[in-house]
Amino acid sequence: MPQLLRGNTLRLTFLQNNAFRVGILGICAVAAVTSCAGTAGQGSSGPAGAPVETATVRFAVTNPPTQLDPIATTNEVNDLPYFTALYDGLTGVDSKGELVNLLAESYDESDDRLTWTFTLRNGATFHDGSPIDGEAVVANLNRALVAAPQSGVLRPKLESVESITSTSPTEISVKLKEPDPGLPVALASPALGMVSPASFGAAATAPIGSGPYKFESRAANKVVYAKYDEYWNPDTAKAARIEISGIPDGTARINGLRSGQIDATIAQLNLSAEIDALQSNPGFQVLENPTTSVATLYLNTSHTPLDNPLVRKALNYAVDRKAISDSLLGGKCTPTDQPFPNGPGYVEELNDEYNYDPAKARELLAEAGVQNLQIDGIFLAAGLSQTLAPAIQAQFAEAGIDLQLTSQTPAEVRPAFRAGGPDLMIHQINAEADTSSALANNFVGPDNPGGASQQIKDLADAAIQTPVDSPEREQALEAFTRAAVAEPVHVHICSIPNFYVGASAVTGLDQMPWSSTTLTPDVRSLGKAS
Repeated sequence: MPQLLRGNTLRLTFLQNNAFRVGILGICAVAAVTSCAGTAGQGSSGPAGAPVETATVRFAVTNPPTQLDPIATTNEVNDLPYFTALYDGLTGVDSKGELVNLLAESYDESDDRLTWTFTLRNGATFHDGSPIDGEAVVANLNRALVAAPQSGVLRPKLESVESITSTSPTEISVKLKEPDPGLPVALASPALGMVSPASFGAAATAPIGSGPYKFESRAANKVVYAKYDEYWNPDTAKAARIEISGIPDGTARINGLRSGQIDATIAQLNLSAEIDALQSNPGFQVLENPTTSVATLYLNTSHTPLDNPLVRKALNYAVDRKAISDSLLGGKCTPTDQPFPNGPGYVEELNDEYNYDPAKARELLAEAGVQNLQIDGIFLAAGLSQTLAPAIQAQFAEAGIDLQLTSQTPAEVRPAFRAGGPDLMIHQINAEADTSSALANNFVGPDNPGGASQQIKDLADAAIQTPVDSPEREQALEAFTRAAVAEPVHVHICSIPNFYVGASAVTGLDQMPWSSTTLTPDVRSLGKAS
């Protein structure tokens, strides 16, 4: 039976491998009802009333945007939350974690699996009134295809694409270099949202989009969107305006919520005590999302001695995952030493492969001929990474490892690691709409700048190319996981839930999908009751 959590928290379930529901954080609210609609728990003031059409909803995310052009983004965490209301892609992800049609009414894969045909929704328009037709969609995707080789965001999503053509005003054809069953899921990324071709040159600062809300203004860390009255689905937008603000300090976001300066926000695990306090307050609602994201120490395997598998194993033994969860994260971050928790690719018997053992870590370093190991690492100077950094540093020291850490801004940290500079990055494997994207990004793509062994590459490629709805899919993912644990590429720490917290008047919070990555909430469902 679905179970309502204490206070006002609704458990959001993780949907298993079924058609395109692979590796995605499912967000069907679990409540004492048979539908996916959430209900308020004990201590709540009850569900909010109907949303007011003239309302403005103020939502806070973790960072201001670097810019507003989808294909120009170099930082998913910063930019993608600002794209979700502004742009539609061909496909999207709904609140149940299922792939849905947005600008594409349907799509089909050819018998040879080398061509995808997308039939477009008739009558959809950009915010300047121009039609979203085959020519405009191809212009967008070709623009992304040109940018992809230099883009750590786009490259893994479009690497299989050879060419894109418009066969009619309502149909496009995507030809592939090799089969890519996950392409419809990759196209759900906010980074592949449709921009009016008329604004290609100005989209970074004055975008003309395709979603339920249009760009109105930007000031400092806040972007304001107004409802687009001609949107193809008039039931989507529930508010007159949505404001998204970037506030890196999580405590400041919670304080803004408490004081009424914002209506809803993201709360990360480093705010465990604040989350617990909000749970018991009937003026607020708290929703937990048990995502597929994993706190991870990314390693550059091209750097000596991290190119030695024995050294990477030693680092895995040097981390006390349970202590980190219990002492720093309220016991809410489930320890794991594999990349995919509780879903396709998860192998239960491997989960205790690297129990904390600093003596074993020292032994493996000695076996590898490594003495006085010093590692240079970087971490995000906010949120969970900032909380983890001193703990990892202290635990490494217990194993005789000197970890020198430098904090960086959200705009700097991932690009710096992808460029191959530091040995280590404290970050997280982000939830993806398709596990293939996580494999491509984190093991054979930009977030593994040192490269993977041939075995890891072959197993990742096999999993990526196995049809999403094939019974062999999960077997291929499990084979990858077994190899990635036996000869680790990175150090996985714990499975990260994230939380939405909001005022009780906010509607649609339980209907918000997390598009593509764990820090990319899709705000299009939000409204506010009187």
